Amino acid sequence: MSMIDAEFTAHAPKPVATVPAGNVEVAVYETADDMGLASAISIASEQCRLVRQNGETSLQLMAAPSAFPFYEAYIELARVSEQLQEAIGQTHFFQFDDYLLPAHHQASFRFLLTHYLFADLADWYDPKKVHFFQPDIGDDPVAASRQYTELLLEHGPDLMLKGQGEDGHWGFHQPGIPIDGDPEFITVTMNDMNISQQMRDHPELFRTRADVPKEAYTANVPLFMHTRVLIEDNVPQASKAYAMLASYGTDVVDACCPSSAVKEHPNAVARTTVDAAWALLEYREEGRLSKDAMQRLDEIWETPQDPGAAYDKRIFMRDSFETLGIKHD
Repeated sequence: MSMIDAEFTAHAPKPVATVPAGNVEVAVYETADDMGLASAISIASEQCRLVRQNGETSLQLMAAPSAFPFYEAYIELARVSEQLQEAIGQTHFFQFDDYLLPAHHQASFRFLLTHYLFADLADWYDPKKVHFFQPDIGDDPVAASRQYTELLLEHGPDLMLKGQGEDGHWGFHQPGIPIDGDPEFITVTMNDMNISQQMRDHPELFRTRADVPKEAYTANVPLFMHTRVLIEDNVPQASKAYAMLASYGTDVVDACCPSSAVKEHPNAVARTTVDAAWALLEYREEGRLSKDAMQRLDEIWETPQDPGAAYDKRIFMRDSFETLGIKHD
């Protein structure tokens, strides 16, 4: 091979710690950038392999700040990899969820994906294969949800990039919603914890609780678990320390933490940061959480404008720990 045709193989960054949880290996990285790059390399590798093998593939993507390190790393890989560019053109892309908002609204997840990911992939993706979820089109969002479910299942999904909410939600499948049943898109009423997180994630869009849409449409856990080849879970934020512990602290799977279900998937990996994994690492090392650790977790639920809501969230955390078998002082 001439120097003109030189090749370079990329290897994922090494984690600083790993934790087994059910079928999942949790990899802990020093930085969010390392986490995102590791998932980008993993998904891009499988994406290229599946396109070589089958002619096409599919990727279902979260639309959230948790995904920003992945988006940035994936875009950079695409810029330097002709093979990935070709695979992107043969990939069907799908969403997790969205609000009943027009696509041009800045709070729409279609808007987020377009501006933070697809705008930089425009030279390579096939517009006919970018399947945005559009519950606002027409007058029947439930029918739109059903049609989107059918389209998603027709193509896979093969690959998934997921994240977690601060309370362990997956997409907008919130705690308390059953995690069994048929795979489908469902309508959810936004709970207090989800509203608070949306305000933290998008402070310029959601300045008050009333600004957050009251309902959302989301794939449910059975539909997420239908992913055929690989699920990558990315959780970089310190505010997700409870979610990481609830999901991966024990082998228990329960609707109090929808993301805990991923431990039963045959091929999933979780990637996180030391900032998000500190409680999980302490629990696995000590077998229980100290009083200081519980106080630190309590700070996640601070809601200065509504002390009652903060109290309810802390009770939720303790009730969930009991259900999940997580011991604490």
